[in-house]
Amino acid sequence: MKTTSLAGFTLALSAAAFTLPAHAAQLTIDGDFADWGIANNGTASGWTPNSGILFTVEDQSNANNGYLSPGWGGQAYDAEALYLTWYTKMDGQTYLALGLITGHDPNTPTNGSSYGRGDFAIDFGRDGSFEFGVLTADRSGTLRQGDVVGTTNADWATGLWSAPGVYDPAHSSYVTKVNTGTDVGNASLVISSNFGNMGTLGGNHWFYELEIPVSVFGNHWVGNSPTESFDVQWTMLCANDIIVVDPVPATVSEPTSLALVLGAAGIAGLARRRRA
Repeated sequence: MKTTSLAGFTLALSAAAFTLPAHAAQLTIDGDFADWGIANNGTASGWTPNSGILFTVEDQSNANNGYLSPGWGGQAYDAEALYLTWYTKMDGQTYLALGLITGHDPNTPTNGSSYGRGDFAIDFGRDGSFEFGVLTADRSGTLRQGDVVGTTNADWATGLWSAPGVYDPAHSSYVTKVNTGTDVGNASLVISSNFGNMGTLGGNHWFYELEIPVSVFGNHWVGNSPTESFDVQWTMLCANDIIVVDPVPATVSEPTSLALVLGAAGIAGLARRRRA
């Protein structure tokens, strides 16, 4: 469950406090990742998106008998890459866009040792409390695919692991899908059909693409920028593999260009850390 993001080195450069603004061109939410700059070209470079898009990549290597962290499952339960950006449209409304590539078939049923797809979880404040979920499937008669739901952690189902490699479903804290909560709005969500030739191992993959109007986040997002740092994560219902992306905190003292961010990246490299 290793993550790669710009957050680590930007926080280290606090003396030059800056943010990454709404920076990407508007995307078409159609399940095609071409406008993100992603390419299924059979090489590691295919994962890298256009400049200005935050991303995490975990290209499954089939090492350790399919161990993914916190659980097992190999390519079929692998969350490969998570992408994030936001932009303001001509109507003046700002949208948060997410893209996910996974080897987990979204049509996987939940029965026996088979586990279906999970929901996107958003943690404003990065304090382990998930304020919002974006549903990737119908969860009840009133909570439907594409809904953005206000939640507490008690509204979430959890996975099979209480710690990396420790099978203990009764004590897992890894959130997977929304069971209850307050419907606060709707996201545009498209899940692609399967495609091959992605990354160095290839195999079948699927792309989730969604766009969320930031007005649903209330005071967590004012205008065209978030008011606090936040995480976005996704996993399947067993939580065999959890992928997280950490956008840069929004608080600024002086405006700084994207060029400074990318310059720092060239010096410091992408920060890598392991999350439990």
